[in-house]
Amino acid sequence: MRVLHVLNELRASGAETMLRSAAEQWSTHGVEAEILAVAEVPGPYADELREAGYVVGHESDRALRRVPARLRTRVAAGRYDIVHLHAERGNFWFALAARSAGADVVRTVHNNFSFSGKLALERTVQRGLLRVARVGAHVAVGSEVAENEWRRFRSPAQVVDNWYDPVFVPPELEQRRRARAAMEVGDAETVLVSVGNCSPVKRHDAVLAALAHPRCPSDMRYLHVGEEAEDRPERALAERLGLADRVRFLGRVHALPILHAADVFVMPSRYEGMSIAAVEALATGLPAVLADAPGLRELASVSEAVTLADTDPGTLADALASAARRSKKRSRSDGVDAVEKIRLRYGMTRGVAEYAEVYQRLVTR
Repeated sequence: MRVLHVLNELRASGAETMLRSAAEQWSTHGVEAEILAVAEVPGPYADELREAGYVVGHESDRALRRVPARLRTRVAAGRYDIVHLHAERGNFWFALAARSAGADVVRTVHNNFSFSGKLALERTVQRGLLRVARVGAHVAVGSEVAENEWRRFRSPAQVVDNWYDPVFVPPELEQRRRARAAMEVGDAETVLVSVGNCSPVKRHDAVLAALAHPRCPSDMRYLHVGEEAEDRPERALAERLGLADRVRFLGRVHALPILHAADVFVMPSRYEGMSIAAVEALATGLPAVLADAPGLRELASVSEAVTLADTDPGTLADALASAARRSKKRSRSDGVDAVEKIRLRYGMTRGVAEYAEVYQRLVTR
């Protein structure tokens, strides 16, 4: 069964990282998966996906209205059985193009979209037309995304939970010691970490404001993993708040050793789809302080290691201080049950198998 995954510019983000980690899993279900980036350039993550074993194609979006016709030609020539659409932009027209070329379509919604006005009406009508025409399967990456799809667009969606790379496990004591030494962190210091590219949605400024609050532990150091915006506003804010010696921006590095060095994970996003970064942190045994926001709330129902908090400086500082105290007191056995719950709910083997079932159901209907 040949499957073409269609995305925007390929970056180190949710869908791309899931595809990379699952590269060797598809063949166990008889799936031959390829990737297509529809963007001005393929993107910085394209090479990593190629190294994982994918054929990665590229269609320029400079004339977006011409992409559906080119996609139809590509799908027909490649004799794909399934076209799996991961991007919201152009989703309706890409679905029609793929179906007209003889492929079935899977559309995965990766975020809690809050469209309003004319755009909300347009997306509601488009989703309805695809459903009535029975153009493939509509999938959400978490229960909150599915609820949002129904509430805003009256579009029912099957839930296939996001998965995480199984390399994310709690550290052995020596692994943790080495990780902290590499970050030049003292034994008495508390390490706070966030993972995610800088953007207003991620609200990293809230972390910095909380870190500067007098109720935040003075021994807390903040490590940020992810790409910074070009003008580096978070770095400038850290300087203004007098936090330059307590904050390190590490760029796009593998998160695992940073999580192994950490004591607390934080994610104050305005909204998420279903955060893989938060799941990875929980899978390593960290307590997590998350915003009480769509795409993060459901993790609190899965793991007792999650604290939901408002993001004003004082409240967030209190939540971080409390999580730090719990982290210092926990033993290696304390988090075993919490980690196992995460593995069972968000494991890669489960997620790949569920998508393979969706594909199989479509091609045999």
